[in-house]
Amino acid sequence: MEVMVALVIGGMAVAGAAALLNGLADRAQAIARAATRADGDANAERVLRALVANLELSPDTTPSFVGDATSARFRAWCDTPDGWLDRCAARLFFERRGDIASLRLELLDREATVIELQSGIRAGRFRYLVNVDHVLTWKDTWSHLVPPTAVAVIVERDTLLLPVWGGG
Repeated sequence: MEVMVALVIGGMAVAGAAALLNGLADRAQAIARAATRADGDANAERVLRALVANLELSPDTTPSFVGDATSARFRAWCDTPDGWLDRCAARLFFERRGDIASLRLELLDREATVIELQSGIRAGRFRYLVNVDHVLTWKDTWSHLVPPTAVAVIVERDTLLLPVWGGG
């Protein structure tokens, strides 16, 4: 009888330990997924900041930066896999599929590359900051010769402010 009780208690301890380890494994996977999402968001912001900071100003009367509420196009100096900067055309845009949108970046250099910066967005838009005589004003579109002072990427309740190199 005592052996039987010991076996039951031992079996319960082993089953409890197995359940605890399964729960820990599930939490570890959830933490790994959250870390991957956080890394992706941080890398997306880093890419956008670097790209807008390396805006190439137009040498003629063509605007260097053109944008509206759903997309922005500009030429910039982009990082290359070889470690230097090279000219590229960039388009930052919201792509809508039904009720959900994605924030994407399209880089056109030697070949077209589309990077999904954020997905699952319900509402998103761009705004453009202009500084005239130290008075800051937000615009919904931009097509002036001088680039905007900054671009606001508004995703639902969050706003990412990107200062533009050479912006007025």
